[in-house]
Amino acid sequence: MVSIHNAEDTIVAELKVPRDEAKVYMLLLSNGKMPKGKIASELELEQKNVEKAIAGLVEKGACIEIGSEYEALNPRFAITNMYRMMCYTNNQEVKRNKIVDQLATILEKPYEDARTK
Repeated sequence: MVSIHNAEDTIVAELKVPRDEAKVYMLLLSNGKMPKGKIASELELEQKNVEKAIAGLVEKGACIEIGSEYEALNPRFAITNMYRMMCYTNNQEVKRNKIVDQLATILEKPYEDARTK
C-alpha cells in the first residue's frame, strides 16, 4: 500500500528514479520553490548531486526552473511523466498502473498544502 511515508521509496522502486531525484522531488513537493543551495543544505547533499538530480527531474517532466529556483510539478503530471519516461526508456507499453495512480493521488495533498501556506 502506498502512503506518504513510503512515497520516496515507491518513486525509486516503481518509477526507477535515482534516490537523489526522489529526495529532491519530495522536498520541492512539500516545501514549494527552492534554489539549488537550499535544496543541497536541506537534504545534506553535495551541490553537484543536487544539480544532477534537478536535471533528471526536469528531463522527466517532474519539476521546472523558475528564475534561480526550482518547483515540483503537480504530482498528477509529474508522477505520470516519470512513469511514461520509465516505460519509454525500458521499451515497455504505457498502461494504467494502480501503484502509480495511488502515488499521484497521495502526493496531491502535501503538494497543495505547500502552495497554500
